[in-house]
Amino acid sequence: MFRRPLPLACTALAAVLLAGCGKDAPPAEAPATRQLDTAAPIVETILAGGDADARLLALLHKRYGPKAQLDGAWKDRWEDTEVIAMRPVERAVCARQTLPINGQAHTLLAVCQTIEDAATVEPGRVDLFVLRDGPRGTATDAQPWPLLVVAERLQTPAGHHGDAGSVQVESLGPQRPAFRLTDRQEGRGGLLVDRRYIAVHGDRLREVASYRDHIDNLARFDCRAEPADCEGTVFNVDFSTDVEQKEPVDGYWPITVRGQGQDCAGPAREYYHLMFDPATRAYQVSGDLQRNDCGGT
Repeated sequence: MFRRPLPLACTALAAVLLAGCGKDAPPAEAPATRQLDTAAPIVETILAGGDADARLLALLHKRYGPKAQLDGAWKDRWEDTEVIAMRPVERAVCARQTLPINGQAHTLLAVCQTIEDAATVEPGRVDLFVLRDGPRGTATDAQPWPLLVVAERLQTPAGHHGDAGSVQVESLGPQRPAFRLTDRQEGRGGLLVDRRYIAVHGDRLREVASYRDHIDNLARFDCRAEPADCEGTVFNVDFSTDVEQKEPVDGYWPITVRGQGQDCAGPAREYYHLMFDPATRAYQVSGDLQRNDCGGT
C-alpha cells in the first residue's frame, strides 16, 4: 500500500526538507505478509475458545450449521450445482488426527458426505481440512483465539452409490501427512477397491498416488459366487502396501506394493516399487496397478 502524495507549498523550508518543490512523498514500504512456517497461506481464521473438541466443533458449525457434531452423523441438505437442486445428505467426521508438521501441531480433519438419493455410479463427497492453532496472545481456554484453516480440499469425489468410502490419516514422509481414501466400486461383473493418497504438500492438499487395493471379476453372471463355477478365466488379486521409512525423495518415502491371488494366467505374485517424482509431484504408478482386468502375468 502506498501513501497518497501530499501537496506542499514552494517555500524555502519545503525546499530544504524535500530538495525540490512539488515532488511526491516517497512511498511507504508494503507491510510484510504473515505466513505459517509451512508457507501455507491462511484460508480462513476462526475465533474459538475451549479445548480441542470445542474449537473443532466451532469450525464445523461455521461450515455446516448448528446440527454438525464431532461424534456421529447429522442430516443436512446439499446444494448440488451440477443439477441445480438441494439434495438430502448425511455428513459425519470420518477422520481426525493431530501430528507435527515442521515442529508445529496440525490437525487433519475429514468430513464425509453420503448422498441419500444417489445413483449407483455416483460417488460420495469428502471435505478435507488442515488446521493449526494461531498465536494465543493473552487468551485463556475460556476466551476465543485463532484456529487457522491452512489448507482445504472440498467436495472431493469418493466411493460409489453416494457413499464416500473410508478415510484414514497416514504419513508418507517425515513432514508429509496424508489422507488415505479407500473406494469400493461394485459392478461390471466384479469388485474394484482403490487407494488414494492426498498429502499435505506446500500450500495445498495434493493427490499424490492412486492405485488398486483389490480387483476381481467374481460377480460375473456365470460364477454363482464360486470361482470354480465360472466359465473361462477369473481373477481375484489383493494388493498390500508398505510405506518404507527410508531415503525420502522431496520428503516422500518409497512405497512397496505386493499383489497376491489368482490372475487369468494362474497364481499372481506381483511386486511394485513406487518412487515420488518431484517433477510431477506424484508417485510413479505402474499401469498394472490401475488395471480393470487381467494383469500381464
